Amino acid sequence: MDQASPHALPFDRYRELLDREYRILADLVPATLDLPVPACPGWTGEDLARHTAIVFLHKAETIRTGERPSHGWPPVSIGSLPAPALLTHSFTSLTDQLDRHRPEDRAETFVPWDQTVGFWIRRLTHETAIHRVDLQDAAGGGATRLDPDLTLDGIDEVLTVMLVRSRPDRAASGSVVRLETGGHSWDVRLDPEQVRITRDATANGHPTVRTDPEGLLLWLWGRAAQPDPPSAAVPELRARLARAL
Repeated sequence: MDQASPHALPFDRYRELLDREYRILADLVPATLDLPVPACPGWTGEDLARHTAIVFLHKAETIRTGERPSHGWPPVSIGSLPAPALLTHSFTSLTDQLDRHRPEDRAETFVPWDQTVGFWIRRLTHETAIHRVDLQDAAGGGATRLDPDLTLDGIDEVLTVMLVRSRPDRAASGSVVRLETGGHSWDVRLDPEQVRITRDATANGHPTVRTDPEGLLLWLWGRAAQPDPPSAAVPELRARLARAL
C-alpha cells in the first residue's frame, strides 16, 4: 500500500468497501448482461462482468504466488462459466487470498515503489467501485454515492499511481493544472517526459478546477463531464490520463 499517500485507507477499510462495491455490482449483473455500457464503448454488461472477474482471478493468483501469472493465462476453462458464476468464483478466490495475507506481504505490481498485497486491495477496491458505477449507468438508474473517504483516495490514486505512468508526450505543454476538492489540492505538471504531482501546495495562480470529490473522480476516469472552468490544459490532462488507464 502506498503509505506515502495521506489519503490511503487502512487495509480493513478497503476490505469492507471492496465487499460493499462488489455486492452492488454483482446484483446488477443478471439484469445488464445484454445492455451496452456507455462508459466502455463496445462492451455489454456481460463483457464488463467477465473483465472484472478475470482481473479478480489474475490478482488472486498474483497474491497467492507473489508473481503475476504469465503462461497459460487466463485458464481456458473459465470461458465455459456463465458471467455471473465466473464473477462469483473469481471474487471468492480473490477474497480468500486477501484474507490469508497481510498487507505488507509481497505481491508483484506494476509500480516499482510498492510490491505488496496492500497495493492490490487499494487498486481493486477502486476498480470495482468504478465498474459498479458503470453498471448502474448501464441499468439506467441513479448511481449509489461513492464512499467519501474512498472518493478522495481514488482521486489521489488515479493521479499518483495511474497518471504518473503515462508515456512521454513530446507535444505536452508543460502546463500546470490545479485540482481542488474536499479541502485538498493536486498540482499536475504536464511535462513532456513525465507528469509530476504535488499535493496540497500553496495556490499559485495556475488554472484551477474546483468541484465536488465524486464529480472530480468520475471526470478523471472519463465517467463525467469536464468540470469548469474551461482551460486548454484541462482536456490535455484528461487525454494524457486516458492513455495511461
